Amino acid sequence: MKALVFNGPGKIIYEDFPDPRLEDDRNMIIAVKKCSICGSDLHPYHGDHIGPRDYSQPMEPFCTGHEMIGEVVEVGKAVRKHRVGDLVMVEAGRGCGECLPCRRGQINLCTGYARGIIATAYGLSAELHGGHAHYVQVYNADLGAQRIPDGLTEEQAVLLTDALPTAYYGVKQAKVRAGDTVVVIGQGPVGLMAAEAAYAVGAARVYTVEPNPARRAKSAAFGAIPLAPEVAVPTILQDTKGVGVDAVIDAVGKEVTIRQALKLTRMGGHVAIVGIIQQDTAVPLFYSQMKSITIHTGIVGIASLWPELLPLLQHGRLKGENVFTHYFDLKDGAEAYRLFAAQADGVMKVMLRV
Repeated sequence: MKALVFNGPGKIIYEDFPDPRLEDDRNMIIAVKKCSICGSDLHPYHGDHIGPRDYSQPMEPFCTGHEMIGEVVEVGKAVRKHRVGDLVMVEAGRGCGECLPCRRGQINLCTGYARGIIATAYGLSAELHGGHAHYVQVYNADLGAQRIPDGLTEEQAVLLTDALPTAYYGVKQAKVRAGDTVVVIGQGPVGLMAAEAAYAVGAARVYTVEPNPARRAKSAAFGAIPLAPEVAVPTILQDTKGVGVDAVIDAVGKEVTIRQALKLTRMGGHVAIVGIIQQDTAVPLFYSQMKSITIHTGIVGIASLWPELLPLLQHGRLKGENVFTHYFDLKDGAEAYRLFAAQADGVMKVMLRV
């Protein structure tokens, strides 16, 4: 088959790669139809150091991509929910299916694999090849995949595999309720959808903080109040008469944005950090404690949120797919990565067609 293969920082190559073969009776093979590029896919591309994984160092090549939908072409003997020909969306990570977190639907906390997010997410290492390929093996298919329900576009289905649940997880973790005032820091795809989701659950006012003017304009289109980072704190504190906001969702995860989030949150408020924190940061915990701010972190259990998100999409309370700005064929994936990494040509999110 053909696939986009990571061969080192900045080296995503469209090349021949071995076809996947079923390794377990619980697994299945899908022919990938669409797979987007996630911000997390850029960590290998940039040679970042994430937890124990240093992508700047030589490593075994692997197929990238974890936000995928496709058609089932082969199923293991133990697969019960899927049949050849089904069009499915795939949870971005795998779980063993047997540990307590997996039985609760929290694949993200799987202790069976227990080697962290790099080992349990598709397309981030050679342990689990990803969906920027003609075919991919889906592990524990009954647990980690679902037929695409009626009333969903293919773009929405792709978003449900990672980005949209991550955004919605931030809203839930930040305890956003009807009437709340909310800030979302970062207006990449996850931040933009978090702002939309905050309104969907009843937020009265949503501020968005983003240095890129084009991305700020995206959130303004559905009623958010967009601000540049340098004016966000004084403007929001003035608007709230010095009190701060009920909830802040940090979709960036850098020390500067975490500190900004804590400044903007009212006493007793909530901060949810859904942007990947690449390294330990110095956070003013004394200041946070004195304000009784609750700080939430974590990686979303993607499939566990599908029952809540599906009705929001099917009834039009969430759209989501407006984040896609560029489409490429898989063979042009190297150019898609270059564009996405450079944030060029007004790119927000890229979809690859297989």
